[in-house]
Amino acid sequence: MVLIKGALTSISLAILAVTAAAFPVRPTLEKRQDGDTSNGLTDLVTWDTYTLKVNGERLFLFSGEFHYYRLPSPGLWPDIMQKFKALDYNGVSFYFNWGYHSPKKGVYNFDGVRDVQRAIDSAAAADLHVITRAGPYDCGGFPSWLMDMASPARKSNPENDENCREWLTEIDKYLVPNQITKGGPIILNQLDNEYSANTDPGYLEMIKAKFLEDGMDVPTIYNDANMLHNFAHGPGSADIYGWDNYPAGFDCSNPNAWPNNRSTYYMEYHRLTNPEQPAALWEFQGGAFDPWGGPGYEACYEMVNEKYAKVYYKNNYAQGITIQNLYMTYGGTSWGGLSKPSVYTSYDYGAAITEAGLMTTKAYENKLQATFLHTVKPFLTTEHFVPKVDNSDIILVDGRAAVDAPTKFYIAQHWHTASNDTDEFHITIDTTDGQFEIPRSSKLVIDGRDAKLLVADYDFNSQHLVYSTSEIFTHLDMGSHDVIVVYAYEGEEGEFAIKINSDDVTVKVDDSVKYNVEDSILQLTYKHLNCTTPAYISGGSDQDLLILIAGYSAALRWWAPHVGDSYEERVLIQGPYLVRGAKVVESTVEFIGDIDKTTDIQIVVPENITSFSWNGKKLDAKQGEHGIWTAAIEFIEPDVQFTDLTQVTWKYSPASPESMPDFDDSDWVTCDRLSTNSITPHDTWPILYADDYGYHTGNIWFRGTFNGTSEITGFNLTAFSGSASAWMLWLNGEYLGGFDVGNHAFTDLNGTLIDPEGENVISVLLWTTGHEENGVSDDNYKQARGLTKSTLLGISNQTIWSIDWKIQGNLGGEDLADPVRGPYNEGGLYGERNGWHLPGFPDDDWEDASIPETKNRTGVSWYRTTFDVSIPEGYDVPMSLVFDDDTDTRYRALVFINGWQFGRYANDLGPQTRYYLPKGILNTSGKNTLAIAVIPLDKGAQLGKVILEPYGTLQSAMPAVDLVESPTYSDRQKK
Repeated sequence: MVLIKGALTSISLAILAVTAAAFPVRPTLEKRQDGDTSNGLTDLVTWDTYTLKVNGERLFLFSGEFHYYRLPSPGLWPDIMQKFKALDYNGVSFYFNWGYHSPKKGVYNFDGVRDVQRAIDSAAAADLHVITRAGPYDCGGFPSWLMDMASPARKSNPENDENCREWLTEIDKYLVPNQITKGGPIILNQLDNEYSANTDPGYLEMIKAKFLEDGMDVPTIYNDANMLHNFAHGPGSADIYGWDNYPAGFDCSNPNAWPNNRSTYYMEYHRLTNPEQPAALWEFQGGAFDPWGGPGYEACYEMVNEKYAKVYYKNNYAQGITIQNLYMTYGGTSWGGLSKPSVYTSYDYGAAITEAGLMTTKAYENKLQATFLHTVKPFLTTEHFVPKVDNSDIILVDGRAAVDAPTKFYIAQHWHTASNDTDEFHITIDTTDGQFEIPRSSKLVIDGRDAKLLVADYDFNSQHLVYSTSEIFTHLDMGSHDVIVVYAYEGEEGEFAIKINSDDVTVKVDDSVKYNVEDSILQLTYKHLNCTTPAYISGGSDQDLLILIAGYSAALRWWAPHVGDSYEERVLIQGPYLVRGAKVVESTVEFIGDIDKTTDIQIVVPENITSFSWNGKKLDAKQGEHGIWTAAIEFIEPDVQFTDLTQVTWKYSPASPESMPDFDDSDWVTCDRLSTNSITPHDTWPILYADDYGYHTGNIWFRGTFNGTSEITGFNLTAFSGSASAWMLWLNGEYLGGFDVGNHAFTDLNGTLIDPEGENVISVLLWTTGHEENGVSDDNYKQARGLTKSTLLGISNQTIWSIDWKIQGNLGGEDLADPVRGPYNEGGLYGERNGWHLPGFPDDDWEDASIPETKNRTGVSWYRTTFDVSIPEGYDVPMSLVFDDDTDTRYRALVFINGWQFGRYANDLGPQTRYYLPKGILNTSGKNTLAIAVIPLDKGAQLGKVILEPYGTLQSAMPAVDLVESPTYSDRQKK
């Protein structure tokens, strides 16, 4: 993305400067291209100006972003992939995070939570096409050891080329055999990511050559962050160019303040840039990240909600986009030290699927759109035209005409994107059945922040649609009759007109639907209700037609799961929270899915289907009028049990012995480097940057010693560590305070804390929040984490090396003490180095404590307890840990669940107080270990109330989730 892969987006202001005036729309209806293009290596994935083709089949690629490394429980990957498929996505995009797999140059790990083969297999099992994005850069993702590279990254030079080729050699072992050309799901492979500033064509050529050398033969893609024609042609270019856009931005603090920036220029930009390829949005905004101190992801979801999806995604289609990858569709968790400094642990992103794996209204809206795009095939090959519309100063209607059929599409929205008004309009349509101004006898309105994609002159199944002022979800051939589902907001009026070939037609409707026949056109007129209203037409064509007229809320819960190999082989079911899949066994449809309450359902299937099951249990279904089956799925409240953390005994231990002057730091690393590859200027020597000494993640300790004299009055330090970082300082065991990063002079200490005749010890604990991105290829990722300045005060002829320093980070540095959990799980706290966060650590001799804490604690404190969780089989009850804390004292905290760091809490910054505990990391059928490290910034702090809390309860068919390997304290002691 443009963003926090770690975090932030680098969308250029140049995008916003592009206007419709800069790219005047060129109306045209001629077909732009005949014949397909390939990369010369495979004909399994080809393309033309309109769409991608896979195995010769034209498709709209409706894809979503998923990062396996932000969900370190591989047993949950199939669950998320099933949800993508249930929402009718046909693609998934994977970043592959170099640093997640490589703690040290030459060392790589693809086991356990890093098993990329298992991630790819999960996508393949859900029948999803895979877009691979292995970088080497992925808006973050550089291994920390690359900080010590002298040469610039993302440029072609011997050192960087060698390092990148090392990574690509390792990841290609998994990508190459999983290509479609080898029977796998990978259809496209991206070159680097958003490489749009300070560029070097040689760098991309090196990447292309390496992929080719290793056997990658699927088409390559390139995503331009700034829509500036970068690498659309010439050296460094990929097979299919595309771009990214995040039009809502990332300030969620005022979620209802939409910008008026829906694109009206994509179409012309595509014509001018790469008309021989399909128009592709390799990243389009599916949510937004939230920074430390932000309003929280609830606000981000509100900003980029289902209304946003209606307006902005349908506008993409109006502009001719046929490849759309939504970043993110599932965000997950930036656990441990994955995130960049500006963002916190949760990467929920306000995405369609929440961090806890729950459905949202936006997810259902995406389903409505995706299913339409897969169903109505003429939409895949269209040209733009400008229809006649009244009220056109308020309402924008883009027309798209199919090139191989008479079908026309009308995408209607407000000119003012952020409008909350409801406005009426008419469209003049030219069809093979004549010219009409629609609607003919009702009202057609656009609600505030809505968009409609309307269809006219469309042959479907055995029917001919003249027009519909309701949107289409899908249509199916049920053998004995056809069925179509249409929808709009409750209370809106609609018209549905079909051609009939006989006056001997029978229409069965209830009182809410009116109809008339004129000139062989049957028109239904109705109001959308808060339900689904059937209308049945017989005698008008070769097959009868069942029209299901749904209100928006009802439409959201219509599902069209596949029961065969083609997109046309589907059945319909309305009501459930989630329908994961269906299959036909003789005369039975076997559905699997989730419900959140006792659910009344409707089912529409061919006549030969006479029975149904839900998650293996037979349904008592009744067939009613028009062949619609009804049943109820009973929700049985489960016996979910989990420990009340306010009632358990906690164990407490102080944990900052490094602050004491007599602490033995003899095995710490001596800071003696006189130069650095960091881009951060330093004022004094030695170099005091953690990365230069092999420590890259989490908390870092520095201890400096100096001999006192009567002249020395204090010292001056500058800490540098990025957003939301902090540092705490002690002198000779006395706490001098906690600070935001920056400079601080400690004065007037002689005669008080400084011993003028002996050795003095400064202890600094640096709370770091990750490394920066390198989005504009300026080596920004090499910003330091450490001290840029270290001087004594009061002496005039001070040398550049006035204080002797030692440093300590995570146990083992790049030689990980815990390769299973990997390079981002642990920092340099005393408790982390000694395994206090691990299951099985012997804490019997620790002091008993209760939470919420009643005592102010100075220095680092650790709290440990165990708790039980019991969630019955057949239920999905995602769990969280919640801080309920109203203390005014500032502190930071780390949360470890079964040894895995799943939370960085800052009570003075916020906004995150709730931390997801994914199943697999969390044992939902037994005992768990919880450890919390508390680091006060103020002199004393109290840990507030901590509770376990479910996100919700689903009766679920989610796949079985295996426990993640979680090495214990005794496992570490054996090493």
